[in-house]
Amino acid sequence: MRSGMYRLSILTLARSALLVESFSIRSQPCSIRSRSSHNRYSGISTFSTAEDNAATDGGVELPEISSMRIRAIKDELNEMGISFTDCFDKDSLVDRLKDGRSGAVTGTPKSVEDDASKSAAAASTSTSESTSKHSQSSKSTFDREAVISELRQKKVRELRTMCAQNNIKWATFIEKEELVRALVDYKEKASDFSSSGALTPGKVTMINDDILGKEVSGGAATPLLLDVYATWCGPCKMMVPQLDEAAAELGDKVRVAKIDSDEYPEWAGRLQVKGLPTLIVFDGNGKEVERVEGALMKDQLVQLAQKHA
Repeated sequence: MRSGMYRLSILTLARSALLVESFSIRSQPCSIRSRSSHNRYSGISTFSTAEDNAATDGGVELPEISSMRIRAIKDELNEMGISFTDCFDKDSLVDRLKDGRSGAVTGTPKSVEDDASKSAAAASTSTSESTSKHSQSSKSTFDREAVISELRQKKVRELRTMCAQNNIKWATFIEKEELVRALVDYKEKASDFSSSGALTPGKVTMINDDILGKEVSGGAATPLLLDVYATWCGPCKMMVPQLDEAAAELGDKVRVAKIDSDEYPEWAGRLQVKGLPTLIVFDGNGKEVERVEGALMKDQLVQLAQKHA
């Protein structure tokens, strides 16, 4: 009798162990390779949002933001004219692009800003062979009347937003035409400021390899202060507001830009960057004149750039 009870107990324990083992196997966490991974049974995206799936551009469905590469997200934000200098990881970039697509955050689309200069450039038959080719072409291609006409078609709210983005004080402006005139004056001045046409006075511009190549090709009237950084770099993050304030103070005397060393490793290698952040000053001819490794405060940044202005 007692022997039968022992056998029953052993059999019960064995069954319990099998159940526990089975439960532990099923409860292992799933390996999520992407936020947009799909449930293989339902075909439903388990992490995508309505904003990801519903976004369209002129009837063409845009890619899901969560599945995009960082560089693709940055390129789309640049095209929309939306700043992302305060975004230090993919999640923050994803949120910024979602806001941009939904209209919660607005910018000045690059295609809109460049329309006038591109059309004038196509009409221009003159070419330059000297090192000042970029600056001369920007002067000859700026069509003031075309830009004025384009700005007049915008709403007052859009013009005010553009003024704010470019640090133009508009609070005292009463008429729409005052906003238009202030913006066209700014754009005309900016066209002579940057060799590539991408940099604007008083602002830090996130640039790519193509723009950097143009900015250091020579023929510029102002020096270039370049911040080589990485999104994971703590000192780089700390220096963001300092660089913004320095750029605002330097105004049109110095071009200020930054480039991601992870996105463009070929430039990091070419510039022999060994620490982050690395600040490099180039003269108007694209020659390096000074560099500093490590984060600097606003006054130090201004002093570094002004020595070569």
